[in-house]
Amino acid sequence: MFLSTSHNKIDLKCRVSIPASFRMNLEKLKEPLILFKSLQFPCIEGTTLTRMQRYINAIDELDALSDDAFLLRMMMANSFEIKFDINGRVVIPDILMSFASLTNKAVFMGIGESFYIWSPSEYENQYNKSQKILNEKGPPKLILKKNE
Repeated sequence: MFLSTSHNKIDLKCRVSIPASFRMNLEKLKEPLILFKSLQFPCIEGTTLTRMQRYINAIDELDALSDDAFLLRMMMANSFEIKFDINGRVVIPDILMSFASLTNKAVFMGIGESFYIWSPSEYENQYNKSQKILNEKGPPKLILKKNE
């Protein structure tokens, strides 16, 4: 599981350290890291190959000519399997750096089965938006089911 938020520097070669807890999660699962353009926000999403396979399986359940299937196939086309260097850093592909407006800092935000990589300014915008919604509407109304 990917949880917490971390602010990390990006060097001139577009290398950034993935948070240690995220790396440990991938190692524990024996999964490679997949990065792709978020379909919902101007950020990068990171996840496991297994979760990416679930997206692929979902495409097979859609009408092959639908807009949803088209968008998901485009997401796959902009996805990258990323390798870690010996220091736990990855090189973020230029197309993803540009899409997320990343320069010299990245904000990693764990969201459970995946995580986002934001530019600091966009993360701040999204955080402020979440606080405004929380103040106006209150916390989400959830019913948490017990694990069986």
